[in-house]
Amino acid sequence: MDKSDEKIVAVLLTHNRKDLLQEGLKGLFSKTYTLEKSIIVDSVSTDGTYETLQEEGIIDRSDVEYIRLKENKGPSGGFAEGITYALIENPTWVWVLDDDIYPKEDCLELLMKHRGISQCLAPYRDHKTVPFFNPAIGVTSHNMSLSFDTGKYLVFTNTCCFEGMLLHAELIQKIGVPDERFFQVYGDTVYGFVASIYTNVAHVREAVMHRLLPKKKPITSRRVYLLIRNHFLVKEYLEKYNLLQPGLFTSTFLLMILYYSTVMAFKTRSISMPFAVVKGILHGLNGRFGAPK
Repeated sequence: MDKSDEKIVAVLLTHNRKDLLQEGLKGLFSKTYTLEKSIIVDSVSTDGTYETLQEEGIIDRSDVEYIRLKENKGPSGGFAEGITYALIENPTWVWVLDDDIYPKEDCLELLMKHRGISQCLAPYRDHKTVPFFNPAIGVTSHNMSLSFDTGKYLVFTNTCCFEGMLLHAELIQKIGVPDERFFQVYGDTVYGFVASIYTNVAHVREAVMHRLLPKKKPITSRRVYLLIRNHFLVKEYLEKYNLLQPGLFTSTFLLMILYYSTVMAFKTRSISMPFAVVKGILHGLNGRFGAPK
């Protein structure tokens, strides 16, 4: 297919981060590779996101579609909605973006340069190692030798994240959209892992994307709850693809439970941490997924 025939639709998800969104859009609109359309999915923001986009004239652009969801479904549900809308445009590729990243102007062009080797391409994020999902234990690691530190310009691994993944429409037809049951935590990891079953997930060193927020997210009881609860969904996917190793997976999960209910509870001086662990276990066992309640 000729380059001019390949339609790319970007999906950008935002929630109460209008200032970061404006910065990210500057990078998106200054790219060197033409987008067919940019779909902004607003996950029920209450900080004046719509008004800001309207004042800046972004809503009125012919190449922009603004969609406001009726409820906050988290990154997994939000991107599921966004990708579904993107497919209506009959694109060749869908570019998935979070609202706290700023793609360099040539990021998309350099990703597309490698479109012949993979149907799932990911950019390089500032000083971030390439993720590797270990299906034996159901967790993600960031091994330096698997990353760009060894001088490689391309790294093939078995997952990626919502921060800039470029997906071919044919791949999306095979793997579907992200599973909204995750809400947050593990959703992109599992989605990238499923993609790797059908294509070689390639991370491209020269395609750079800057993060606008601090790299490390604080460990809160809410995040621990999602980590524990969503581990049951990870197990479901491993069973689906006949990759589950019960002994290793269970032992690792038990260590996670012990760590967050004791060590992290002590480090954070949070009495709510053990309760979050128990709640995560109960909800995971009972299939209570989606937005935390």
